[in-house]
Amino acid sequence: MSIMVNSSKTPTGKAKKGQIVIRPDSGSIKACFPRTHFPGEPNQVKKATGISNIDGWQDKATSLQQRLQIEMEDWKLTNPDGTFNENKYREILVDKKLRPDLKIVESTNNQLPPKPELSLMEVWDMYCSFRRESLAETVYQLKFKGEYLRAIKKSLDEVGECPLEMRNWLLGNYSHSTVKRILSCLSEAYRLAIKQKMVNQNLFDGMAEDINTKKKSERIIDQNKEIESDDDVLDKSKAYTWDEAQEILKYIQSNDSRVKHYYNLIKFKFLTGCRTGEAIAIWWTDIDWGRERIIFRRNYNNRLKIYKSTKNDTTRMFPMPKDGELWQLLKSIPQGEPNENLFKNKAGKAINTDSLQRVWHGYEASRNKGIIPELIKQGKVKKYLPCYNTRHTFITHQIFDLGRDAAIVNAWCEHSEEMSAKHYRDIAKYATQTNPELPASQQVQQQSELDLLKEELRKQQELIDKLLQDQK
Repeated sequence: MSIMVNSSKTPTGKAKKGQIVIRPDSGSIKACFPRTHFPGEPNQVKKATGISNIDGWQDKATSLQQRLQIEMEDWKLTNPDGTFNENKYREILVDKKLRPDLKIVESTNNQLPPKPELSLMEVWDMYCSFRRESLAETVYQLKFKGEYLRAIKKSLDEVGECPLEMRNWLLGNYSHSTVKRILSCLSEAYRLAIKQKMVNQNLFDGMAEDINTKKKSERIIDQNKEIESDDDVLDKSKAYTWDEAQEILKYIQSNDSRVKHYYNLIKFKFLTGCRTGEAIAIWWTDIDWGRERIIFRRNYNNRLKIYKSTKNDTTRMFPMPKDGELWQLLKSIPQGEPNENLFKNKAGKAINTDSLQRVWHGYEASRNKGIIPELIKQGKVKKYLPCYNTRHTFITHQIFDLGRDAAIVNAWCEHSEEMSAKHYRDIAKYATQTNPELPASQQVQQQSELDLLKEELRKQQELIDKLLQDQK
């Protein structure tokens, strides 16, 4: 049922042009405004009213609609630039007791003079500014000013500023873990605002406490938005076999230029076990030919198009034995300036991971069938795994196939946070002297032969020194 002034309708049953309609929309009661009065808005203005969707809501809706219609026709709901006047709308809801009046903070003799209380969005903006210095720039941009902000705005548009209704709407539209983080942040934001005497109560206190983050989600998972995680990096079922890795590389190398362009990057990932963002962030200055090693010290964020420190905020060395497979791969790439990427797209810029994923798993809207789906069809690969799992493949190959000490592999890849900083420093030097292209047993044998040679040279030197001493 829709509510309008005098319930006036056209012969077709639709609202008259210029009429405000209040109706149920997406589970809440919303006021829908005519486009003609708000030329500065790109879409029709729909606003939460704060009216509960229960029996008898129509009476409150009629009263509100009549008030809004008068204000709109007097152009009080339209800003000079043609956009919707949010402040005036909020005042009307407060006047109709559909929104709490929290505008003035009461003061005592020991407090500053009363001042306007912040809106929820103002509290959030203040909180984000406060937290920015303590957050990684990617977390700040993608989470606090991205995902969390969008969720808060959507909930405000749908149900208004009632904390309980916001909570329920968020739980119905986002994962429980995300909602718990958002509500926890909002509660922390209001605690900060109370300390600054900007608001007088925490509207979200305790809202996140009883949310069960282990509850199974029924939301659809988009395979195209693959999650990069090291939690299961030692799970062999999450890795390609080394033979499958070679089949993948053969297929890429023999394909057309659109696919073949990614050969160097993907082979580099298989040979080093690095994260995708770390591979894209490798510059020529990170290749130390003299010491035969690669330095991983930054990561590339595809969404923000920025370089940042590695996931664990560390710098690590990876061995690159001269004339080995990895050495030859990098030598085959035309060397650029020190601050140039090794792996670039056809336009000479950093590779876009979304484009890489589409080539990897296919894209229905194009002729691209995908590297892995095609190899599965040919029987050369058993199952689909994300491109990120080249990392799992390298790590499991080193530990389970080549018998490499897990501590050495962790020094190369930093996939486990359990290793202490001291242990990492102790093992790192030895790890850079280890050849990742040889089985551990062969490495030990070569090391033993080297030790014997050193011992023989030491004895010969002692004999020479003794002979020289006898001649004196």
